[in-house]
Amino acid sequence: MTTKNSSLVPLVALCATAFFFTANVTASAQDAAAQTKAEIERLQQSLKDKPIAIPDISDLNSEIEGNLSVAASALAAGQLYLSLEGLGRAEDHMHGARTLEAEADAIKDSLPAFESEWNKASVQLTALDKSARGRDWSHSTAAIRAISEAAQGRAIPLLEGARGFATATKPKDGLFYMGQAQGETAFAEFVSRLNAPRKVAPAPLRSLLPELEALQEKTNAAFQPPRSIDMHPRFIALNSTIKAARELDSSRAYAGALYQYLEAVRHFGMLDPAVPDAAKQASLRNALTEELKKVSAAKRDDSIAQVFLERAAGWLNKPDGAAPSPDEWRATQIVLQQVLPAYYAALKPAAPRQERASRTATLTLVRWPYT
Repeated sequence: MTTKNSSLVPLVALCATAFFFTANVTASAQDAAAQTKAEIERLQQSLKDKPIAIPDISDLNSEIEGNLSVAASALAAGQLYLSLEGLGRAEDHMHGARTLEAEADAIKDSLPAFESEWNKASVQLTALDKSARGRDWSHSTAAIRAISEAAQGRAIPLLEGARGFATATKPKDGLFYMGQAQGETAFAEFVSRLNAPRKVAPAPLRSLLPELEALQEKTNAAFQPPRSIDMHPRFIALNSTIKAARELDSSRAYAGALYQYLEAVRHFGMLDPAVPDAAKQASLRNALTEELKKVSAAKRDDSIAQVFLERAAGWLNKPDGAAPSPDEWRATQIVLQQVLPAYYAALKPAAPRQERASRTATLTLVRWPYT
């Protein structure tokens, strides 16, 4: 690596800090919605001023714009957590693309050059990951903590994936994932600084290892032809989400683990292809309205459940008035009938773990990045 490019990753990391934290300069004077709105608008302006110009990933422009539009619409509807999920996807992809743009010419086909930059990024992200574990969440809502912890949990696996792609294909192919890793870390920090104080009693978070092991066993049992063939992408998403939840749980990031566990429950439910009929759809709309009122009036912090209810509300009430898709109806039913019960059960003390009579093997299907 030449002297000219030897400080490229530190420079990219420094830019990342400015890139994601500009909106936090006046954080004390803004609430979370105002901070999020400013970040959405800044990314929209960045994309307008400098569209992604890499031929292989030029379609990311429309994907990022779409996620920012979802984030803006959700925020306008008062759905902060749904907005943050859309913003997080946009920031992840934006940062990956910007890193590829900045470093592709320097890296080219040189694996040593990539390794040099990767090693610098690894030192920085590992230190930031360690620092993130010591954050004080006592005044934040559980959902804010969960979204931040989940983003932080994706960073190191994405960084490892970057190295794998660089080795397996060509060095510069790892740059996008390295940028995503840096972006997830920066987004986790951005979310952690949002001014969203918890005003009710905290949720009783705990390890979800028993639930995760039980869900993994159900997933392994369901992985049988023809469903394992016809729904292979869904099994990949399900298994990678369980894996992410277990990693968060093992690091005591219990809000993030619960968030990912509930997402895995949703993925498992999507293995059932049945779509609710018209009568059931009307009932689901009513039930969703009632559940949203319930979490809003709760004297306990049920904001992690609210994340999934806001998603369902977004599926059923689109800004353009479009009808929900069959998958969106299925997902809404799963949120109400499977995810919510799993959430409330997870707040209770864990049931005693049963010793297995025989040894079992765990099948985990993963692809990079987590999907």
